Amino acid sequence: MTVQTKASHLIERAAKHLRGLEELAQSAPLPSAPLPSAPSQAFPEQTPPLATPAPGVAVSDVAAPPTVEFQVLEQAGMIPWGRKRERVSEEFRLVQSQVLRQIDGAAKLATSATGLANLVMVTSARPNEGKSFISLNLAASIAHFGTRPVLLVDADAKHTSLTYHLNLMERPGLLEFGGGLAARLEDLIVPTRVEALSVLPIGGFGQGRGELTAKVSVANAVERLTRRLGKMVVVLDAPPCLSTSDPSALAPVVGQVVFVVEAEQTRRGEVEAALDLIAPCPSIMLLLNKTQLTTNSTFGAYYY
Repeated sequence: MTVQTKASHLIERAAKHLRGLEELAQSAPLPSAPLPSAPSQAFPEQTPPLATPAPGVAVSDVAAPPTVEFQVLEQAGMIPWGRKRERVSEEFRLVQSQVLRQIDGAAKLATSATGLANLVMVTSARPNEGKSFISLNLAASIAHFGTRPVLLVDADAKHTSLTYHLNLMERPGLLEFGGGLAARLEDLIVPTRVEALSVLPIGGFGQGRGELTAKVSVANAVERLTRRLGKMVVVLDAPPCLSTSDPSALAPVVGQVVFVVEAEQTRRGEVEAALDLIAPCPSIMLLLNKTQLTTNSTFGAYYY
């Protein structure tokens, strides 16, 4: 869904767009699932130093990142991809297909006005609408069924963020990268048991997160790391639009936004206010979450 001049019309167009999902389901090809394999290094093998670490900071001395296991990923909310095809997994594959089509289309334009084509921001109007659940499963879906590596970046500094649920609280991450406290990006990226999926935690816990959060420009850090990663898909779990200024600052940088709306909870005024803040992004997709749908309007169960 592309932003038009009047943000108030986005909701009407979203409702019309949702009615067309059944047609999309019939036309969108569903790629076959690959067999599970060992975690891959989803970043360049040889990367020049990003910055000289600040005096007294020993980020390079941190132990090598552990691999995030399937059990931890599933406890954090990841769907068990590859075990069986269920309604929710099929719906994520439709979202994945639309996101990848947008990435490929934007990459062909190759204009500065379109943001970074491979950078996808997931956000919402307010907390607890399910944006981290969407971020994790969208990234896992692209990595599992797609043909390109994915980096899931936690850009939400709240204490119960995705980093917390993945047991990466003590790992350096985005804030260290943005503050020039890490010599190499590879030292910060954590592999997972999902092939081609890696995670960059928010970081900042050992250096004083509050101070780093105030000092580091998240938008600048995300733009720099995305340019470093080339064609890798970067899925950004951003804070809610009405909680911090980060989504507004990121909107001109990202190639597209997946805007999560909690069904029957989020107010129209909140959605409109949030959309106004991220309007500079060239493409915004509204995704309705936590909704009860009948089998006539969505996928039913079909087991193999």
